[in-house]
Amino acid sequence: MKTILLVFLCLFLTGPLQAENVNGSLENIGEIRILNLWGTWSEMGYAHGYLLGPDIEEVFEEYFLEMTGGVFNYESVRTYFLLFFDIPSEFVDYSQGIISGITDTVSIFSDTLGRDMDYIDICVLSATPDLSGLRGMKQFLCTSVSAWDSATVDDPELNSAPAISRNLDYYVDTGSSILDNSLLITFEPETGQDWISVGFPGFAGCLSGMNESGISACLNKGNYQETVQCTSPFIPICMALALGLSDSDFDGSGTCDVQDMKTALTCWNRLNSFDIHVVGDRTLAGQDSSSVVVEVNNCDGYAFRYAEDEPDIAPCRMILSNHHRVLRPPVGCYRYSYLMDSLTTNPDVTLERLWNFMGAVGWPATPGAGGTIQTMVFMPEQLKIGLAFATVSTPSYNQLPEWIEWMDIFPNHTPQGIQGSIHTEQAILVSPNPSSGIVSISHQGTVHDISVYDTAGRKVDVNIFESGDSCLSADLSSLPDGIYRVSVRIEDTVFTENVVIIR
Repeated sequence: MKTILLVFLCLFLTGPLQAENVNGSLENIGEIRILNLWGTWSEMGYAHGYLLGPDIEEVFEEYFLEMTGGVFNYESVRTYFLLFFDIPSEFVDYSQGIISGITDTVSIFSDTLGRDMDYIDICVLSATPDLSGLRGMKQFLCTSVSAWDSATVDDPELNSAPAISRNLDYYVDTGSSILDNSLLITFEPETGQDWISVGFPGFAGCLSGMNESGISACLNKGNYQETVQCTSPFIPICMALALGLSDSDFDGSGTCDVQDMKTALTCWNRLNSFDIHVVGDRTLAGQDSSSVVVEVNNCDGYAFRYAEDEPDIAPCRMILSNHHRVLRPPVGCYRYSYLMDSLTTNPDVTLERLWNFMGAVGWPATPGAGGTIQTMVFMPEQLKIGLAFATVSTPSYNQLPEWIEWMDIFPNHTPQGIQGSIHTEQAILVSPNPSSGIVSISHQGTVHDISVYDTAGRKVDVNIFESGDSCLSADLSSLPDGIYRVSVRIEDTVFTENVVIIR
């Protein structure tokens, strides 16, 4: 019987594995990690999951489940999501693609949940801002400042063009895993327009982004979270924001302008309370100013805030923290007051000053609590972004920004794309195979992670140690006979090999 099993397993191991066209790539510009995606929503999702499978698992297991208050609370939140939320078709395809991509590289089995992750888990993760008002969920804050025309006329690079600086203030897990997982994601979709999102592995939506037309949008939490309207399904606000950026003409008016973003953010019911800072190329503003804050909450609907609604600030300047000022009477906020005092003292705004504003109101990312995770400046007319990500030791706002121009990241792939392979014999070699216990794993390149999974997709604990140059060893002698998958991340690519344990 053992001989028959061995023949079957060897046939299984030597059978051909089909290569996939992976519509994505990873690169770095300075300290900024960039995920490039192109194609259909499904293809972009697959590439996201395929290229970042281990990182998505880490964000979900170590960050997100802690942020939601643990497994029991998470399952309650997921049930709530299934009852009251609707997922736009684009993000059904995208999130299902993410799960497929993860499945083809590592395991989708969650040890913490005791089950496989599915696309609903990706969608719930991406609806964190909507769900954060529920009991047990952690809160987040943000701050942004925009300026244009007379405010920026003396800056040699802006030359009266609009710009917005923004801190993303978010929960930080006790293990600080979120601080290793900030990303700039570039999207070049099959239909629609090119756009970028500053986010995290596995996040299907947009917290901060800009499109090729010259519209940027940044999501801040609002201050009135009561829910009274549940009659129509909720749409996750980050998905609505992403659709507004990616669609060539969201409202069907015949042109792409700031109104498309306003429509995308207000046409659906929402669970929570938000203030979204939208800044556009002056030619896209129409009768609006170059900056508008979209205030939305479940109880009151929505309202638009313009510079003239903040008479204490000089024209062509706007400040946003986490409070409605039109939809609801304004309340005190030390960050808002601090920035208003600064602009009153000196109304001139430069790129350097926009960055320094964020340093004045940010705070260091603290494990188990929170802080400023990302700091950025969007320049929608120049299609340029300044960006820095926090580390445990250095806040993002205390770093020099990495300035990235649109031409640096688009087009984000060659005309033929990039051919990816789930199985690359030249990258890793596991031997002996079959084995009775200890195997050697020869590799080319720098190994960043190595894991072993059983046939059910569960990660198994084994001792892994260096055994020579470009060679690791794994002690599988404690495992029962069977097939196991060795998954190795080298640089930005995950390679897998199956190994048979038989005695």
